[in-house]
Amino acid sequence: MFEYFSKFLNWLQGGVDVFLNLAGNDPFSAMWFLFLHGGWIAVAWALGWGALYYWQFNRQGKFGAKREWILLRVAVPKVSEQTPKAVENMMAYFAGAHQSNSWTDTWIRGVSQAPISLEIASLGGQVSYFIYSERKMRDLVEAAIYAQYPDAEIQEVEDYAKKVPSHYPDEEWDAWGVEMINVIADSYPLKTYHDLVDPISGEFKDNLAAMLEGFSRLSADEQAWYQIVITPTDQKAAKARAEKLINKLKGIKEEHKESILELLVDIPLNIGKTFIHVLLGTAEEAPHKEEKKDLFPKLFALSPMEKEVLEGVERKAQRINFQTKIRFMYIAKKTVMQKSRVANPFVGSIKQTNNMFSSQSLKPETNVVGNSGALWFFKDLRNNIRKHHLITAYRARSNWAGWPSYTLSTEELATLWHFPILMQVKAPQLSRTEAKKNEAPANIPFG
Repeated sequence: MFEYFSKFLNWLQGGVDVFLNLAGNDPFSAMWFLFLHGGWIAVAWALGWGALYYWQFNRQGKFGAKREWILLRVAVPKVSEQTPKAVENMMAYFAGAHQSNSWTDTWIRGVSQAPISLEIASLGGQVSYFIYSERKMRDLVEAAIYAQYPDAEIQEVEDYAKKVPSHYPDEEWDAWGVEMINVIADSYPLKTYHDLVDPISGEFKDNLAAMLEGFSRLSADEQAWYQIVITPTDQKAAKARAEKLINKLKGIKEEHKESILELLVDIPLNIGKTFIHVLLGTAEEAPHKEEKKDLFPKLFALSPMEKEVLEGVERKAQRINFQTKIRFMYIAKKTVMQKSRVANPFVGSIKQTNNMFSSQSLKPETNVVGNSGALWFFKDLRNNIRKHHLITAYRARSNWAGWPSYTLSTEELATLWHFPILMQVKAPQLSRTEAKKNEAPANIPFG
């Protein structure tokens, strides 16, 4: 038996020597040697997975082409005193659209989860709220709205996004657009409407007020579109990431679970170790039993700021989360286009939700997807291509085109997209003062 084992070691050492010699003299021959002696397995695995996902993408495209979509314009009563909490309840109801698909649905029929798009658009200064969804989900969407706004008016309308050019440069029109992306891991929370209540007066400082005001000032030859595409999920992946982060913040060490690759590598090593111990007549050492330590050594040493971050992560994990993409487009005739007049109020409104405690923020993505003035080579050509891709993705309400999506909770979404607040919110734990009116732009449609 020792003779066979010795031959095996000699063969292994010989293969390593051959590879090293080839690598020093002829790298291409070395790679071919590696491919023939097991490397082809990794290549076949990668090609197999690539073909499988191409098949799924193709099937999903054919299934998606058969879907029927609808755009609803929503107008709420002007006398409504609802807070963003009402919109948060709407978002939670939208989660009922999630469907669990079987293996045949996913890989044979190409069934995928349909998104819902929450939009605010200024068309020549006329500001309106829209919700885009599959037609078969219209009852669910209307039920969610009427449950919180019984007097709301909901009307099916034509898609405003199809009435401007999508290819640039254009003789008459120009466009600018970005996606808003998260700065750190999406388990960290943004500020929400609870954090935007003045601690003294108890008034809710509407983070969308400046954006709506800017939208209402557009001329007849300008348009601004704000879109949040949400996709219901089964919550498992978001909860798993949040749990891992929570344990890290608490100082709880997670048990390492070996991957399939690690198991495949460990099996021959363990067999070899056992073989050597049997051959030499030595006993394997008993596994070392680690002493139990305090499971929460870090938790009691957290600073007040670290505790607030931990509470924020736990609070977000307790709520329903959606896969999210946020887009913004400004389209205008070249004679009147002023990007800063519209883009700056929009970005400023979004940045009010940036959380300095957790360092979670949303920022415009301009390196890959969004339009950028900092490009060096073929600047105009690259920006025009990006404009086309952004408008196309916006029209399709795509939940995958562009930058990778991230998770936002119902509370965060209600902060980023809610109907105008005409009556200031009063914190229940504070003494109430005389109600003050926070007038939204006059041209926002109400029921």
